[in-house]
Amino acid sequence: MSASRQQALADARKLVRTFAAAPEPRRRAQAVISELKRAEGWSVTAQRALDAADMWVRSNPAVATLEPRLRELLSQMEKGQSAQPPRITTPIRTR
Repeated sequence: MSASRQQALADARKLVRTFAAAPEPRRRAQAVISELKRAEGWSVTAQRALDAADMWVRSNPAVATLEPRLRELLSQMEKGQSAQPPRITTPIRTR
């Protein structure tokens, strides 16, 4: 995982940890997603999850649903980064 992704995840976790104290929960939710989007090198799956979460937040969901959904997103992003890319198990033939 690149340093920028690690830092983005750490910064996003901090924002989510203090979510309950945020005066404007929707802005805090958008800040979490923006923080994650700033990092480069996300997988296609992670990028899709970020885009879906961004669209969801912009749809003005109930405030009570924001924090659980953000925690779920962070969990997905962290799990996605720990997975190793598939290895080629069959030899490549050259002619």
